[in-house]
Amino acid sequence: MRTLTGLILIGLLTASGAAHAQIAPYEADPHRYQVERHQARMESLRLQADARTDTARRLDAETRLTLRELEAARQPPAPYIDYAPPPVDPEESSARHRRTREAMTQIDDWLERAPD
Repeated sequence: MRTLTGLILIGLLTASGAAHAQIAPYEADPHRYQVERHQARMESLRLQADARTDTARRLDAETRLTLRELEAARQPPAPYIDYAPPPVDPEESSARHRRTREAMTQIDDWLERAPD
């Protein structure tokens, strides 16, 4: 019985100690503790926002620098050169037409051949 009473007494003491630890440290003004917690949290949020802003500025500057480097390294497009000037002679035009048609009929004949 004595052991049981001792165990109950120890349990009550530890329970009251845990409850006492949860009480705010400002016994005179319980709201002051809550205000200071809110102020500390707001300061933490401000610092996080400042860090995010600084990171965004840094990344923006890096992006602009990378774009400038890429644009500077880009090769200018090659100028267009017309390799086949239009024929001025109608005879040349008809000869070229005939050669093209002959080449096309050779391809058509090959595609239409009987399978082996």
